[in-house]
Order: sequence, then C-alpha cells, then structure tokens
Amino acid sequence: MNPEFYLPILKSKEGEFTALFKLDKFTKKHICPLFEISNLEYDNESKKNPKTLEEHLHGFCLKKFIKKWCSSNSFVDTYQLRGQFVNGITPLEYIYEQIAKKLLIPLFPMPIAHINDNVQTMNGLISVIKKHGIKEIGIRLKIEDAMDITLANKLDGLLKRLELNCESCHLIFDLASSDSSQPTDFSQPMDFSAGIIALLETFPNFHAWKSFTICGGAFPRSDLLKKGLNIVTRLDWELYRHIEEGLRQTDYARKINFGDYSIVTPGHFEFDPRKMKRSANIRYTTGGNWLIIKGSALSKPDDFKQYISQAGEICTSEYYLGESYSEGDLYIRKCYLGDAKPGNPTVWNWVGNNHHFTKVVADLFSTPVYS
Repeated sequence: MNPEFYLPILKSKEGEFTALFKLDKFTKKHICPLFEISNLEYDNESKKNPKTLEEHLHGFCLKKFIKKWCSSNSFVDTYQLRGQFVNGITPLEYIYEQIAKKLLIPLFPMPIAHINDNVQTMNGLISVIKKHGIKEIGIRLKIEDAMDITLANKLDGLLKRLELNCESCHLIFDLASSDSSQPTDFSQPMDFSAGIIALLETFPNFHAWKSFTICGGAFPRSDLLKKGLNIVTRLDWELYRHIEEGLRQTDYARKINFGDYSIVTPGHFEFDPRKMKRSANIRYTTGGNWLIIKGSALSKPDDFKQYISQAGEICTSEYYLGESYSEGDLYIRKCYLGDAKPGNPTVWNWVGNNHHFTKVVADLFSTPVYS
C-alpha cells in the first residue's frame, strides 16, 4: 500500500460507510480508514439491536465492508471486543473468515495490533496473519504508550511475536481525545506540537516504519454546542500542520500522515434512538474550522424540516464549496432547493463525512484551491 494517506478513525456505522462509498476516485485513492468495531449496538439499517456478537460482526463484514468499501486500503481494530469470542475464535479471526468466504480474491483490511493486547487477542492476530497471508498491519499507540521508557522493548517484542518488521508495519500514533480534562489537550497546538516533535526525535525506529500517522480528535461534544451556528476551530488539523512544519526543520524529519476522528468526538457513546432524541444538525468542514448548525430535538415528523433551513444556511454562506465538490455538497444543495428529502441523522452523517473526507484529502494531496 502507498505509505502516504489520510486516516480517519471511524465507528463503522452505516453513515460512515455510505460516505466512503460515495467518494470520487481521487479521494478513494488517498484515504485509508480505520474501522473501530464496537460492542453490540443499535443498527440504523435494520432498525434493531443485533441479538449476538456473531450477527453484529456478520453485518459489519457483509452489509458494510464488502458492500460499501471492500478495499485493502483500510484498517480494522477490534480492541473494544477483547475477551469475547465467536464460535470459539476471536472477533478478528471471525471477520477475516467471513471476508475470505465471500470474496474470490480476498481484499482484507489490515489488522491493528496494540502493545498491551492480551494473550487471546495476540494469538488471534497471529492466526489471522499466518492463515490469510497478511503482509502489512497497523500498530496503534496511545500517547501514554509513546511516553513509556520501555516502548522500544515492547515494540521489538511485539514484532518478534508477529514475525514482522518495521518496514511492513504502519505506526499509528493516536492522540485521541481533545477534551481538556484528559491527558491530551489540543487547546495549545503550538506548545503541544513542540512536545510531540521532541518525542519523535527518540521514537524507536522512527524512519523505518512503512508509514507514520499522527491522529487526534478535536470535534466538540454535543453538549458543548449552542443552538444555532457554531464555528469551531479544527485544532487537530492545526496541530498536525504545526508538527509537519516543525518536523521539516529537524535533521530527523520524515513524512507523517494526518489522521482524525472525522466529524465526531473521540470515544464510544452508545446511542439508542428508541430511548434518546437527537437534534437536527449539519456539520460542514472548512479549511480551518467546522461549521456546526445545531437545531432542536427530532421528536415529530415536522422537526426534520429543520434540515432544509440548515442546508440553506450552508449553501448561502461564504464557506460552501459548491454542489460539484462532493456528493455530500450536492445533497446539501438539493435539500435546500427541495430536490431531496430532508433526511434523518444517518443521512446527514454520510453527507457531513463525505464532504469532510473530500476536503481533507484535497488539502493534503492536491493544490489548495479552496480555503
């Protein structure tokens, strides 16, 4: 796989997969999503909770991955399912068996390893690598992992167990949450970037990894957003640009990739629409900000008409990039003009993500035209 890409960390819901499916060829070529497999949760497509973990994973494999992405340019991480089994095997093994059964030429995602994986998880990963001939994997580190003085030994031990080397592994340095109450705080990107750059100077085998990605998530929690228009700085993007620029000025510089959590807050929150009410909102990414238009709760059919006025607010703003920019932008325009239905939260999930993916890839891999 090409070592230069954009890596969004996704919750593997229906909206995210639809957003990927509707991308143009250029964006698909430069994006490598990481799918986090959650525990059992409400499925927006079937309108019910899966009864078993097997049903949940089967849905991910057949209805989402194979149907709407089906590319080896992706990662899959089952860390939320540690300690669970499906028919006597780990969730990761089950996923790969399902994909292998359905495709004549298997296009497998790259599995993710963690340095603190338990024995069962590690054995399952080893089995997947050997049985399916996996040549490349991702290694996902948290900031506390990267600051561990024994990190070099732990990474070396992990590679030996997997019988792999740095050159076949994609290092994913995940800064995760932007919540200032957590260890990672993006509110001071200049200072934070200086610390990251200093850490990279002594990072084990920094230049040997096939790719090196720095991820983070600065999208705010919903309860921190006011009703109406919110303009929020993309601090994860700002941090990356500071790191990239600062790293170029060192004698240990290398190409680093950008990753984020797209237009959601990092962390897992189980939402059941049968018990909770969502508010109408549209999320639109610009060069340095997110435009987030938050409405009222979606309690009755007429409440969904809020999306029409919200779409109009985006379309008539200076930030709108035009209906030809992405499928998401086209839907926003059609909704505003009455040529498309107002939709529901799942629809606006794919619309917002599709535009976001397109915008990030354009800024990373093409001559900047839009701000």
